[in-house]
Amino acid sequence: MKRDFVEERRGKILAHLNDCNRAAISELAQIFRATEATIRRDLAVLDERGLVYRVHGGALRREKPSVWQITSLHERMEHRSREKERIAEYVASLVNDGDSIMIDSGSTTLMVAQRLRSRKNLLVVTNAPALGPVIAEDNSNKIILTGGELVKETSSLIGNAAENSLRQYRTDKAIFGVSGLLVAEGCFAAIPQEAEIKRLMSANSSQTIVVADSSKFETRAFCFVFSFGHVDHLVTDSGVTRSMLHTLRDSGVDVVVV
Repeated sequence: MKRDFVEERRGKILAHLNDCNRAAISELAQIFRATEATIRRDLAVLDERGLVYRVHGGALRREKPSVWQITSLHERMEHRSREKERIAEYVASLVNDGDSIMIDSGSTTLMVAQRLRSRKNLLVVTNAPALGPVIAEDNSNKIILTGGELVKETSSLIGNAAENSLRQYRTDKAIFGVSGLLVAEGCFAAIPQEAEIKRLMSANSSQTIVVADSSKFETRAFCFVFSFGHVDHLVTDSGVTRSMLHTLRDSGVDVVVV
């Protein structure tokens, strides 16, 4: 419990710095009713995690650089794989036999696809050629690939052909990942074509399920996708701070931590 309290205070300090850009140790000690020595330790930890800049007498907000480059699917599969596996397990439980879904290319969504092998009579629309054979292991499942330009690094199909394909269909659920999340703004993608794919999947599905491990939080990527008002379920891991969870849930977002 003590550890939870410490992390909650540190999350609130980070949220305060995000709002105010800078703060003095004495000011933070007064706000959070802690000793200045305690606040110094908190700021040292946050600085070590790369979340703030520690300066004499206080701290400054540290904003992560905007993500604008795509990384390979193989690299992403290796990063935070345990957290992604838990997220994938939960998201797969939201999919029922007979559902129609749209799902994009990504490391976590590939793990979701691996867990959908046991589902029956799925109709799956995807821009990820690698996902098709995985879900199609059960012969009752039908897979529709969008077509489009293949991005080798991410094994995804993008461009006009992919977008026009998605415009034709209406499904029960859209499942996709993001390159970044800002609690005060919404969801981001690294490149414009990715952002448009996600917008179309969401717009043409009854439910939008966003999968994002906690490293994506407070990360701005190049292209804004949409605000959290478009998200029905956001599934993440326990690395997200309590203050972020409170902010999102207070604004009506259904956040599931696994």
